[in-house]
Amino acid sequence: MFQPVNKLAFYLVFGGMPFAAFQVLGKTLINCRYLKCLCITLSLLRIGHNLVIYRVFISIFILGLSALGHSQTWYEQLEHSLKQTLAMQIEAMAGNMELEVYDYGIDLSYLNSRLNFQPCQIPLNIDAPQPLELGRSHIKVACKDTKPWALNVPTEVNLYTEVVVLNQPLIKNQIIEDGHIDLQRQNLAELRNGYYLKKAQVIGKQSKRALSGQTVLNSYLILPALMIHKGDKVMITANKGPMSVKMPGEALNDGREGRQIRVKNNRSERIIRGKVVGPGEVLVQF
Repeated sequence: MFQPVNKLAFYLVFGGMPFAAFQVLGKTLINCRYLKCLCITLSLLRIGHNLVIYRVFISIFILGLSALGHSQTWYEQLEHSLKQTLAMQIEAMAGNMELEVYDYGIDLSYLNSRLNFQPCQIPLNIDAPQPLELGRSHIKVACKDTKPWALNVPTEVNLYTEVVVLNQPLIKNQIIEDGHIDLQRQNLAELRNGYYLKKAQVIGKQSKRALSGQTVLNSYLILPALMIHKGDKVMITANKGPMSVKMPGEALNDGREGRQIRVKNNRSERIIRGKVVGPGEVLVQF
């Protein structure tokens, strides 16, 4: 992009001559390998005292240098395109996760910038995985113009937000209460075993084993809440299509939220299996 001051100087010197034409010609001359030709031409013109034409060539040369100085290298082009694509995917991921506060980082420092490629004359083709993978991965980037090239670019994508952590140790089978947990900023790329984003997702559940303070909670460390005990009277809801029937029953074993248990229908004396959906509530699907 040419600077406004260059354009103003051009009009002052050459009295409104077509600026766009000199831009194109200037770029052509600068990209030419034989700059000696330009120097020889300028020398001859100077000898001939053709001052106006000499000034024209000087302006073309300066404006061309200005344009050349702002051109992107292949590395800058790749870095800009890939980061832009990944940033859009991260923001989409954060939206799907309903994150209100978050930030992220995209690292391409493992890419060797000393590789010798030509800048691509068309938009780069970026084959990013769907859905986006956090952490380290390789993404294929290709230039498909007349001088094609392709690279598997090593990338590292990090997403930071608050997750649920313990603020004190817990013993095995301890019921998790609000006072036991806090929200703490973590890098989700490092939490391979999972995490919880809201306190309500863990309150009422139980620890599977003894846990230390500052532990990031995940489904491998806690159990669903125990909602039914063996021998409890339960209400069985049986669904079949749009029809729903309720009947009293008895739990034949303990039941945690979302888990299957055996129950006895007190009316028919039949033993069936159903899913625990709440305290004293079992759902059966036919």
